[in-house]
Amino acid sequence: MGDVQLAWQRLVDWLETNAPTASSILAPAPPAAITAAEERMCVVFPVEPRTWLQASGADNDPEGVTEGVVPGNRDLRGLAAMERTYHFKMEIERDDPSHDPEFPFWHEQWIISDDDACYGKFLDARSGQIGSFGDGDAPSFGVHESLTVLFSETLVLMEQISAGAQGTTGRVQGGRLIWD
Repeated sequence: MGDVQLAWQRLVDWLETNAPTASSILAPAPPAAITAAEERMCVVFPVEPRTWLQASGADNDPEGVTEGVVPGNRDLRGLAAMERTYHFKMEIERDDPSHDPEFPFWHEQWIISDDDACYGKFLDARSGQIGSFGDGDAPSFGVHESLTVLFSETLVLMEQISAGAQGTTGRVQGGRLIWD
């Protein structure tokens, strides 16, 4: 596992240089707020998401997301938005339990969902790995080994965009990062 704070900062630095209006990077979340969210969710966050939230996880606006940073124009939820989404998805799982407990709609140890209630990525607090889910599909595990890997792989794609490499998966348009 690498240094998530360094990987995140490199990603933010690229955005500030190449796509300054690409996203609304969130302010740091206070450690006490992270601990309180863990208690309300009954989940202990692994070191990486906790470290990332302390770098960019406070969300004081209604959306509470860092917009369009992850490939696929996915948003990363800040702490309060993450908690709202977590409780929403757990309520659905409780009201209509999945038939296969190995492949639930939502697991009590999945945190940090990106921007959509039906499709997106999650972080499994048991392993620290990033998985993905889709409406009607079984979840995929180990899509990325960690947040550090997700951010590092995203930075590689961003650097390909700024280098004008053939076959890039995105572009900067009007100061915004747009993933294809």
